[in-house]
Formats: sequence, structure tokens, C-alpha cells
Amino acid sequence: MKYQFLDTRGECMKPVNLYFLHHSGFMVELEKVILVFDYYLDPAGHVEKKLQETDKAVYFFVSHVHGDHFNPSIRKFESRVSGYFLHRDCWLVLQNDSLLHMMDVGDSVEEDPLSVHMYGSTDAGGSFMVEAEGLRVFHAGDLNWWHWAGEGDGDNRDARSAFFHELSLIKEKSVDLAFIPVDARQQVAREWGVKQYLSHFTAGLLVPMHFFGQRWAPSYEFQWLFPDQEMWIPAGDGDTVRKTL
Repeated sequence: MKYQFLDTRGECMKPVNLYFLHHSGFMVELEKVILVFDYYLDPAGHVEKKLQETDKAVYFFVSHVHGDHFNPSIRKFESRVSGYFLHRDCWLVLQNDSLLHMMDVGDSVEEDPLSVHMYGSTDAGGSFMVEAEGLRVFHAGDLNWWHWAGEGDGDNRDARSAFFHELSLIKEKSVDLAFIPVDARQQVAREWGVKQYLSHFTAGLLVPMHFFGQRWAPSYEFQWLFPDQEMWIPAGDGDTVRKTL
């Protein structure tokens, strides 16, 4: 299937380098700014290499404290980092506390050249809406429609209600880049969350994340519902791509 570029916000399209680190971890390299989301493991060493070769401003974002999203070793990059944005359930000891922004759901931080807002989650922590260089990036963290076959009907109904409630609070109806969980452990429900996200919002580029198990291959139903959705599905840890958003 051929996917076309969507300039969802009517602005000049810009080149962006994307690096898949591991699980839900990504590095987004813009013209002047680098955004690192949910660094947990980086087997290819992309972050360390990039920080050694560039003088761009670097910002880290941590959606929540779970070990597959947060690694306190990110403090080792402090000398090269312009700011850390963490949900308040995390902890991080830095030499320069002014770099640290501890956020609760609903908080916003304006720090040139970034605008950061934390939305909610249906598990721990929150999700990030970040604007930089005219681009809008949404990293969902653990915000997802978590439906589990082994849970009771009541728990799954509550999880559904929580997910739709959190979606209703998101004000930005279009983003240039969206990182959304597509977790293989959910089996038949794997695509439920991403389908609902794309039914409510427009994403110039969709990137699936929260990888457990087999790499996601969009179902025929997904392709039928969203035939023009531009996507990048990383082949594995360390995969990279250059896109125009």
C-alpha cells in the first residue's frame, strides 16, 4: 500500500530525522533541536553518538516511571542537555537542578524554543504534546486503550472509559508526528487504541511504539479505514528514517 505525505497544519514541510531506540524510546532530530522520548535502552548508541557530533539543543522527555520508559542513566548526558521534562512519579538527581522540569498531568512549560504540555495516561504518568520549530509532536507514553483478555469485563469497560475520557481532553486536533502504542500482547485489541486516536485526530506521520512481541503489520481493516495515513514502522532497534513533515 502506498502512503502519502499529509501536511496537516498547512505549514512549510520540514525534514526530520527519526531514530528508534527501543520499545517506546525515540530521538527526533529537527533543524536546531533534538527531542529524546522515553529513553530506556539504546542498543545502537544513537543518542550518545548524536550528542558527540552536534551542538544542537537537546531535550529529554520521560512519560512515567516504569522501567521500560525511564532509565535514570539519562543524567549522564547532563552536560549536553538543555532540559529534562519528567512526570513527577520519576526521580532524577542532577548537578544543575534548573534543567529539571517535573510535571503533573495538565502542566505546561514554555521554554524557548519549546512548548510542552502534559496530557494524561490510562496507566502511569502522562503523555507529551511538544511544539518546536513549527512542528507538533505527540508522544502518548502509556496512554492507550488497554484491553486484556485475562481481565474481567468490568475492568475492561473501565479501561475503555478512561481512554475515551483522556482523548476528549486533548485540544490539539492535528499533529505532525504521533507516537502511539500498538502492543502485540493485546492480541485482537492491539489496534483499538491507534484506530480511535486516528478517528479523533489527524497525524501527519504515525509511528507505532510500545513494542512487545511481533512487529506490527497493519491489518486490512486498518488499511481500509486509514488508506492515506503516512506511517513509519521501525524494523527493529536502531532503525532510522528521514521524513518530511
